[in-house]
Amino acid sequence: MSTPRGTLALLSAVSVLLLGRLPGSGAKTVVMFPPAGRSYILYHANIAEALIELGHDVWICVTDYLAQQGLVKNPSVKVLVYGRAIGNIEARFQSAVPVLDDFWEGRTRGLLDSSPMTKLVNQITQEMLLDEGLVSQLRNLKPDLFVLEEGPMSTNMIVLPYKLGIPYALIGTMNDMLLTRTPFSPGAEPMVFMGYTNRMTFLQRVHSTLMYLMFTVYNPFISDELVTRFAPEKPHLTLRELVLRAEVYVFEVDHILDYPRPSMPNVKHVGGSSATISKPLTGDFKQFVEASVNGIAVVTFGGNEIGIPGHILKRMSEAFQKLDINVIWKANMTSPDPTRIMTSNWVPQNDLLGHPKTRVFVSHCGKNGQYEALYHAVPILCLPIYGDQYYNTERIRSKGFGLGADIRKITSEDLVHLIKEIASEAKYKTTIQKASKLFKELYQLPMKKAAYWFDHVMKYGGDYMRSSGQEMPLYQFLLLDVMAFLTVVTSCLFLLIFLVFRFIERRLLNRKHTPKSKQQ
Repeated sequence: MSTPRGTLALLSAVSVLLLGRLPGSGAKTVVMFPPAGRSYILYHANIAEALIELGHDVWICVTDYLAQQGLVKNPSVKVLVYGRAIGNIEARFQSAVPVLDDFWEGRTRGLLDSSPMTKLVNQITQEMLLDEGLVSQLRNLKPDLFVLEEGPMSTNMIVLPYKLGIPYALIGTMNDMLLTRTPFSPGAEPMVFMGYTNRMTFLQRVHSTLMYLMFTVYNPFISDELVTRFAPEKPHLTLRELVLRAEVYVFEVDHILDYPRPSMPNVKHVGGSSATISKPLTGDFKQFVEASVNGIAVVTFGGNEIGIPGHILKRMSEAFQKLDINVIWKANMTSPDPTRIMTSNWVPQNDLLGHPKTRVFVSHCGKNGQYEALYHAVPILCLPIYGDQYYNTERIRSKGFGLGADIRKITSEDLVHLIKEIASEAKYKTTIQKASKLFKELYQLPMKKAAYWFDHVMKYGGDYMRSSGQEMPLYQFLLLDVMAFLTVVTSCLFLLIFLVFRFIERRLLNRKHTPKSKQQ
């Protein structure tokens, strides 16, 4: 029985498609290793989807307790579950360093007061590296690229790909110019945890310089002992040296939402990968939004439970009832007025921000939410709580994308006033609309930009982009040897000049006191 030509053509086409995804035809195995946090997993999963569209086989490592929450929605992204014995890492951090409790009770904790947290970071890193199931699965996968987060809580895990001999790339929510050896000025590039803008006062520049000097010499969040313990068969390198061997650095920042900063050829700024084209609303969300007459405000404080005290929830509830716009509020509580305030344990944040009726975004000012608001041109009321959220709030204010306030001190009347001002004052909407157009033109879809660079270094490697400054020892990069040499030469020169003048002075004094008869 002969096969029709049409069927043969179809089989041939299918074969080409299948062969195009076989190893050796460009398809690679990529492992994404986000920190154990919901927001990190969500944006890593977006990049994983973009890599799959490029034909790669992508795995994302998720701790057991988070894997049970189904955060990775796309079934094409394979989930590698680990850490069943490690438990709830977020709860362990909150127990060791009660940042939220400190915030609500008005206590402040300085950046240098980090001993309990750094100890826990090292302890959890060791538990992960001792997870034989995780190490065995990664060894069997033989990934072509290992993508891990560069940040205070995760840089230590770079020991894992080094131990297994896997090429790795780094992605992060902040541009760490010290670790990437990017030349910069402490007076123009503020540290994220300081909450300054790029227009610093003299004292702020002094503070910034001292902090950068400290982190140049000592970073409390990384431990070189992990390399010795878990990769003894490898040449000993410090964590900083391992960071400098990354194929590429992809940072979730840009020059529109963040401040313009210097960069290097292998440092790529892509913006926020959680921001993407919104999907149509469905169900109760669609019905509620479409029924609103004057538009809506979206109120969310991220994926983590932040435990807003009851008296503050009451003030917020009173304020939302006084607004002339409806509110969708991510909160575990019963709505005081279901016709005007919709409460829910989960909200489709990106899709709500992308709806034309959304007028204001009330948020703690996390990275993901900020970029989604920028992408969809929604002005923001920032109510920061911890971490980089104060820095994020300052740049929102300084760039005219919205306003900020202290959620602990704000009254219901103040909250009403701020939301109304942002919703009614055209300057906020106009400013962020322009920024949104720039962002979409320059960065398009950030997750696709990130995926492009990971795909690129799998094809070509990243050595050709690596600066010589990223290969030399730190003392050479900082010119400490040159400065020491010049100091010695200058000191010797001054000493020589001093001795010459001293010699001349003594000769002159001797001639002055010599009797004239002897001079004749």
